Amino acid sequence: METKLIFKIGFLILIFGVLSYSIVSDDKTASVSRIETFSFLSNGINTKGKIYLPAAYETNKTLSTIYLIDYSEQHFKLATDEFEKVIDGVKQIEGFEALVVSLENIPDIDTKPETFQEQYEVFKNMTTFISDRYANSNTNTFIGRGSESSIVLMTLFLESPKTSVFDNFIVTDPSPKFTSTMVNILEKSDFPKGKKNKKLHFSFSSSNNREKCTTIINLINKSQFSWLQFESIEYTKSGFENTYPIAYAEGIKYIFNK
Repeated sequence: METKLIFKIGFLILIFGVLSYSIVSDDKTASVSRIETFSFLSNGINTKGKIYLPAAYETNKTLSTIYLIDYSEQHFKLATDEFEKVIDGVKQIEGFEALVVSLENIPDIDTKPETFQEQYEVFKNMTTFISDRYANSNTNTFIGRGSESSIVLMTLFLESPKTSVFDNFIVTDPSPKFTSTMVNILEKSDFPKGKKNKKLHFSFSSSNNREKCTTIINLINKSQFSWLQFESIEYTKSGFENTYPIAYAEGIKYIFNK
């Protein structure tokens, strides 16, 4: 009797051990999202970046990629969570997955229209590295707020169609100091021709210069570019510091038709 009891106890311990091992094994093999860092060359300079890889990346290497341009804001309180907010915007769309890429840290750069090409080249070179190292994405989206979003807007118009790397553009609260440059570009159609299939989501908050933002919006609407799908939103009850998480999510929904 005692022998049978010992055998039963031993058998139960064995079964429990097997089940425990199976559970642990399943957890180890399950696909999970993660963030990795990487280095790439841009104009001969070793530059560090970071990338969010969703669980779906394990089986799909053609996911859309969203590139965030994020520098230290010179005119507003620093926000350090923009990368996370872009990821949150992606996660708000049920069944949708995308890679999110940015520079590893938040560089202390005061963007100006005159330095557009320099800033653009960094992210253009980043797209080449990501395509070679991680995934050949079906679309690339460029996103930013404040002065950085002005770089995004200038990229839409000034990027050469022959070497274009970005398909979609999400702009929130562009800097007023870029307005004159953008108005000049739009009024004179002073940008490369032959563009195709671009999408732009443009938004601004109550903290911004409404007259300057609406001037840009009206010029884009008036031009009726055949190659551009365009949506604009004014957040009248939300300031600069509170708008970007909402604007990022809304922009991502618009761009990906969700």
